[in-house]
This record gives sequence, structure tokens and C-alpha cells, in this order.
Amino acid sequence: MLKQCLLEDLRAGMVLGRPICETNGNILLEEGTVLTVPLIDSLLTRPVFSVYVEEQASAKSAVVGNAPIQEHLLDTPYVDGYQRIFTELDAIFHNVRKSSGVDTDAVEVLVTEGKLLELCDGMKAITQIHNMPREGNYLLHHSLHVAILSGLMGHWMDMPRERIHKLVISGLLHDIGKLKISEDILDKRGRLSIGELNVVRRHAAIGYDMLRYGRFAGDREILMGVLQHHERNDGSGYPNGIKAEEISDFGRILAIMDIYDAMITNRAYAKRTSPFDVFQTLSVDIMNGKLDTEYGVLFVHKICHALNGSWVHLSNGKKAKIIYIDESRISALPIVQTESGEFIDLNMVSGIKITELLMNNEI
Repeated sequence: MLKQCLLEDLRAGMVLGRPICETNGNILLEEGTVLTVPLIDSLLTRPVFSVYVEEQASAKSAVVGNAPIQEHLLDTPYVDGYQRIFTELDAIFHNVRKSSGVDTDAVEVLVTEGKLLELCDGMKAITQIHNMPREGNYLLHHSLHVAILSGLMGHWMDMPRERIHKLVISGLLHDIGKLKISEDILDKRGRLSIGELNVVRRHAAIGYDMLRYGRFAGDREILMGVLQHHERNDGSGYPNGIKAEEISDFGRILAIMDIYDAMITNRAYAKRTSPFDVFQTLSVDIMNGKLDTEYGVLFVHKICHALNGSWVHLSNGKKAKIIYIDESRISALPIVQTESGEFIDLNMVSGIKITELLMNNEI
């Protein structure tokens, strides 16, 4: 008998009950293959959601008794690579705070030789961004996450590698102007005054000015991504209040990445939000003509696919695991399984919602 198994629940020794194929029909692994740790790790980098294994060879369910068993939520090589890049970016940002310019050569090295681009390849990036603890400076994590999400979008849109490279750089530096704004304002709890809000809104133009005379001076796409990531298609954004036809592709893409990561992260002035609440926010902004429809729908669709298997905290106080999301609807909520084994379709119940995704150290 065959059993459908999420990639996150695969264990060494399981036997494939059906072949695993790529989207073009090529067979990745044949039926009958005995899974090993390296094979499972390689599958996690592929756009594969679940596989079929022989029932007698499958491991226990991911829910045992009243608590989740230890799952492979963090990928050690990925986390190690992320931490190395985080440390290097910290040094670059530290130097920016002390000087008037950006070491764009160091940024270029970080993206290429520092292997940041390698962190942008595969659905694994989404699970790791959500599961890794975010210790340290918020702006550093946010800049790295927007860069990684932007790189993923470039892959999903089949951009040439050279253009993905530029999009990642633009994402990495999109908030560089905030390094010239007082941390007292950036981290202020409560509502900003009109004057403080105007100061914060200068960061996009400040970042543009910091970059337009350096290594990226002639690269309009990188510069426009930094300058325009807070512009909105209906003209309600800043710094210039321009409309859709005037906003660059990078500006429209980074707008979505910026909103998503900011909302799923704990900040000094706001608690992190469930991705599904973020999807609702993005959906409203798309329908109201603020955000780009094509980019927004693609992004939500891909993120939903990656979130299958994630653990969440429900508003009734229970922990649960996402086991299915209808990816055909941008506003669809998942079906989850609680620690006690109860299945809940959040589309069909009222009064229960996902309050947040749980990170590895919270499960």
C-alpha cells in the first residue's frame, strides 16, 4: 500500500512507491529507490511537494502523542551559509554608517563569491527563512531576506542569470538609506509623528543617492529598485508618487518582497504576522490597484506551495502542521493537523485562524 508523504516527513530507509518526475517529465528518482539523507536533501531543493512511499517502509507520522517529533526543519549547510553572509553584510553596513558611501565592490563580492545567489535557489530558501531564529539586527535580516526572496522571484519568472544577479543586489540594498536615519526613529514604538514619518520616507531617495555615483551608477534597474520599492501602482506611494507605467519591474517586485518579509518578522514596533494574513493584505492591495497583479499572484502561489509542512500557532492556543493549501486561490487558507491528530479546514471554520508560523526553536 502506498502512502503520500510530505518532503519534510521523509526519512532515510523509506522506499519510493512511485517515480518522482520534474515538471518537464524527466524522472528524478525511480520507483523502488531507497531514500538516503543525501537524496532527501536534494529533493528539498526541487519544486516537489510530496511523494509516495511504500506504507510498510514509511516512518511514523509527524505527530506522535501530544507533541511534534523532532523534524529536520533547519538545513545546517544553508543556515551556516546564511550566517556567513550575515556577518559579511554586517561589516559592509557598519562601514556605511561611518562613511558617506557604500563599498559596492564588497557588495558585488558578497553576492557572487560570498555565494548569496546560492541561497536563492530552491523552495528550501522559503522554509529556512521562516524557520531560522532572527537574532541580531533587524535591518540586516530584512535586507538578506528581501534579496533571497527577490532571487527566488527571478527564478520563478525565468529571468536570465545576469538579471537575477542585479535583482538580488537591488533587494539587498533596497533599505540602505535607512542606515543614515536615526535608530531612535526607526525603532520607535507607537505612531510616528508626521515629521518622523517624512524622515523615514526619505530612505529610498537617500539610498538611491548613495548608489548612483558608484559601481552601480550605470545600472538603472538596480537603482530604480532601490528608489521605487515604496511606489504604488495607483500613485499613492513615495518618494515621487508615480503610477504603474512609470514604476520599474524591480520597483514593483521589491514592493511585494518588502511588505511580505516586514510583516512576517518581529519588529520593535510590531509583532510578526501570519503569512496568510499577509496574503490577505497583498490580495487587497492587488485588487485595489496598489500592487502588481502578475507579480503578486505568482509570489503568493509559490510561497503557499513552500509552506506546506510548516508548523503554526492557532488562535485557540494549539500548534498544528499545514498539510494542504489550495494553491489555485490567492485567498485560500490551509487544512492543518493539530498535535493531537485533529484535522481542521480553516476555510470552513469560524473563530480559528493561524496567528503565526512557528520557528524551529518554538516547536
